[in-house]
Amino acid sequence: MKKLYILILLLNIASLAAAQDSLQTKRSFKEVVPINGYLKNMQTVNFVDLNEIGIDNLIHNRINIKAYISDNLTASVGLRNRIIFGDQVASIPGYGSNLDFDTGLIDMSWILVNKDPFVLHSTIDRLNLNYVKNNLELTIGRQRINWGRALAWNPNDLFNTYNFIDFDYEERPGTDAIRAQYYLPNGMSSFDFAINRDALGFSTYAGKFQFNSAGYDVQLIAGKYIQDVAAGVGWAGSLGNVGFKGEATYFIPTKVAIQQQNVFVATATFDYSFANSLYLNVAYLHSSNGLSEPINLGDSGDLALIGAFGNLTAKTLFPSKDATFLTASYPISPLWNVSLAGMYGFGMNLAFISPNISVSLREDMEAILVGQSFYMEQNDKMELLGNGFFFRLKWSF
Repeated sequence: MKKLYILILLLNIASLAAAQDSLQTKRSFKEVVPINGYLKNMQTVNFVDLNEIGIDNLIHNRINIKAYISDNLTASVGLRNRIIFGDQVASIPGYGSNLDFDTGLIDMSWILVNKDPFVLHSTIDRLNLNYVKNNLELTIGRQRINWGRALAWNPNDLFNTYNFIDFDYEERPGTDAIRAQYYLPNGMSSFDFAINRDALGFSTYAGKFQFNSAGYDVQLIAGKYIQDVAAGVGWAGSLGNVGFKGEATYFIPTKVAIQQQNVFVATATFDYSFANSLYLNVAYLHSSNGLSEPINLGDSGDLALIGAFGNLTAKTLFPSKDATFLTASYPISPLWNVSLAGMYGFGMNLAFISPNISVSLREDMEAILVGQSFYMEQNDKMELLGNGFFFRLKWSF
């Protein structure tokens, strides 16, 4: 609780400073300290076959607070609250304890209620100060450092690897870091340096140089990634009317061990929007440390055994050596949108399929229905590992 009191004190100081600024500049308090967020309710149905169905519910609240302390200084806070209850919470031992794991340098995760089958979890995934002066920008604290270029897989994203399948976490994870950005006078180039340290004592520090060449935004990155030296390149541009993005990173272990090896991870993606608003995005991923043959999960059928869609790193974005990704979306009306996403891992014959349909109920409210199915080759044939259907209602404020 001591950490929580300190956080509240820091927020109060920032708010008071912003309030004083509002009096001096004649701006309203809402302009100086804007607050927004959302409240979501999501019903989940999981099953392999209809003989055994699991039903869970997630109430998800987010509060974002900014305090414009001065023209140069801004404080930001992002608070995430989740109430989870249902069959999964009841059937998995220590479900709440598994959620209460903060990888940051400062533990800002709290399990407020942990009763079978009900869990209340709160975490702060943004807490930082941002200072801007001329061409220099400095951010200290928990923040998102997004160096990725592609949609599905980001080997350049050394600080905030995210899981594309976790669609309910739009903001994506943050990291406890110090970041400095310097924008060159030409407006086309910049230097970016960041350093972080996690709860396990591992650190990542890297620099990025971004520039424009032949119509492409190009970035070069280099640094230390946990226990590896990392160097990479990323780009974003177009081939005619087709968007062309990609990124690649080479990892060299700093400590020689039998199980450690150099790893090369690269992805390229193409996207195109048709005149009728149909959008297509296709990508290919190569990971030198991935699997190229089917594996047998035994009787468990648990995807966690291969880490297929669990906690990802920039070195392990997908379990197979080679994989492809495809997504298509189409607005069937101004209010309704349908989409389909899929991943396929070659060699392993691992597949993920996700159809989606969403509707805007009003300006601040939307509903979405998401399906997810997982398949993998087992005993020389493709088998269904699991299905999930998610119905979510979201109100934004």
